[in-house]
Amino acid sequence: MTEKTAGIDPHQNSFTIGIVDSNGVEQSIETFPNNAEGYVQAVDTLTTAGVEHVGIEGSASWGAHVAIALSAAGFDCREVSAQRTAAQRRSRRLEKTDAVDAICIARALLAEPNLGPVQTLEVYDPLVAEIEAVLEHRRALVQVRTILLHIVHDQLSKLPTEIRDQLPTTGKIESRLRALEQVDTNLASTRSDQYRLSWLTPLIDQDRNARREIRALERHIGTLLDQHGTTLRDEPGVGPISAATLVCEVGDPTRFSTEAKFARWCGTGAVAVSSGEGTGRPVRHRLDFRGNRRINSVIYMASITQHRDTPEAQTYINRKLSEGKTRREARRAHKRQLANRIIRRMWRDEQARTNQTPIAA
Repeated sequence: MTEKTAGIDPHQNSFTIGIVDSNGVEQSIETFPNNAEGYVQAVDTLTTAGVEHVGIEGSASWGAHVAIALSAAGFDCREVSAQRTAAQRRSRRLEKTDAVDAICIARALLAEPNLGPVQTLEVYDPLVAEIEAVLEHRRALVQVRTILLHIVHDQLSKLPTEIRDQLPTTGKIESRLRALEQVDTNLASTRSDQYRLSWLTPLIDQDRNARREIRALERHIGTLLDQHGTTLRDEPGVGPISAATLVCEVGDPTRFSTEAKFARWCGTGAVAVSSGEGTGRPVRHRLDFRGNRRINSVIYMASITQHRDTPEAQTYINRKLSEGKTRREARRAHKRQLANRIIRRMWRDEQARTNQTPIAA
């Protein structure tokens, strides 16, 4: 009996399972409701078919719960990116349907069985999943507050000159908003100005409460990181929010077997764009615009901070500049070095958490 592989294309209300044999030939396709009953039916179907390996597209979103259920049932669940599914579909000039996508997901996993595990953090570590929940709450509050302050900035410019002259012209928008507490509201002569002040003034306390809640969430994230045991905050330029972002986005760091694979995943590894070198090393490289941009941003900010504050980073970047690299090329080289240090640190942290022998630095 040949080993079979399954692919799952999840959506909000349903998910479709496609099963192929070891040659990629379609065996069966079935759709289940995306709820507890559907997960039980899926486990029974996959068990009956003799499937061990399951590819799931979008395991961090609509496929999260089916990934949790199948992982708990003992299936080897792997994340298959939408790009790999599309590549399988394009290579055969297939149409775009749930059934076709499910089969393509299975074939993508069959072609590359060593794809990373599902991105559902509850499968990897419930504590990391909790850190992600708090981090997303903070991120949402920051985004809402940012949008609100942009609106406030526009509304402050429409106040009458007598009021605007009493507000600071420089500094953050929030400081200009708080200055409204000291303004004589009687200077608002028109009804439109009076109304604008009437809804801008309560935003002062709303903004204070939002900042207070954001700081409380940041303290909570710090506590959760202490429980996790990560040493990422020991890296200069990596604070609690950056460390939490790394922990949540990376998930299980052991899914990256080398530093180069991690660098490619987060977009810090240069992409070869060369010709005429034969079997030798590529001569030319270019910036990788793909990869996880959120992690790329974290590494960039850490690089900027280290260049400003640490002699080691200053020496490294100056050496790259002396080799003829531009400032941007030197920055990219330092980001790659920093990415290597980060993933090594995460490997050591993961092994320490599982009571294994740490990896040598």
